[in-house]
Amino acid sequence: MKRLFGAFGALAMLLGFAACSSDEPTPPPVTTTTTSTTPVVQTVNYPSRGQQIMATVVLPAGEGPFPLVVMAHGHGGSREENIGFAAIANAMAEQGIASIRMDFPGCGDSTEEFQQNTLTNMEADVMAAVTYAQTTYPVDANLTGIFGYSMGGRIALELLANPDTNEAFAAAVFLAPAASTVDMKALFGGPDAWEEMKATADAEGYVSYTTIYGQVQNLSKEWFADLEADPDPSAAAAAAFQPRTSMVIYADDDEAVSPSISQAVAAAFGSEVVTATGDGHSYGFYSEKTDVLNTVANSAAQFFAINLK
Repeated sequence: MKRLFGAFGALAMLLGFAACSSDEPTPPPVTTTTTSTTPVVQTVNYPSRGQQIMATVVLPAGEGPFPLVVMAHGHGGSREENIGFAAIANAMAEQGIASIRMDFPGCGDSTEEFQQNTLTNMEADVMAAVTYAQTTYPVDANLTGIFGYSMGGRIALELLANPDTNEAFAAAVFLAPAASTVDMKALFGGPDAWEEMKATADAEGYVSYTTIYGQVQNLSKEWFADLEADPDPSAAAAAAFQPRTSMVIYADDDEAVSPSISQAVAAAFGSEVVTATGDGHSYGFYSEKTDVLNTVANSAAQFFAINLK
């Protein structure tokens, strides 16, 4: 599907809000050497903010310790992003890189309400995922990267701009990062509609917003506050992240995150740039544009293979 498939990631048509058990047993640490060439894929949960966060861990074949990449999905999406995130994780595994990806509040298999879907909570879940992976699996804590798609890219930027979390990451890949709150407002009806929704959220705690695909999202006042606290963290993140390396992947036909925003992030970081034009903001995740998906997956995997070893 070439049209915009939701604000900063998958929206209603492809979301499965399946319930998951919060007491699902966590698998034991994986410490043995695998002889198969097939990656080890595990569905797990881990603690964050007093919640159990659903996640998928992918380990390469062979003996660790492996580099690790934590993956952050888009607004209203999920840890799968249809077929997209599994494809990227598998491409990284082929390069000897482990990964962990999680469902943010109200998304995918999360048991939380969407009102808990705030930058503050999502950033906490990313960092808890890093801690969980580093203490459970044979990964190298000094070789951890972050991959962020759309709103996940904004989360990555916020974490890199924060001195308390910046040093956790040795390399970063941003796929169409939703860096600018000003740019984001267009997807929510423009500045006037944004202000009206924010006023309602301030008064009632949240505002109910229906996307163009019929997904109902309860956007909390904290959601608005987090996004307006720093309308664009790119400059601060770039300054704090130097001299570490980064990549920006974007599409000239991206309808959700303006190409100029991705270009500005790349310029601030001095990032390596890859264009994946041809499927808008879907990037092959929600369509049959396998050439676009392959560009994204292979570019990210090769970048991390070079910069996390």
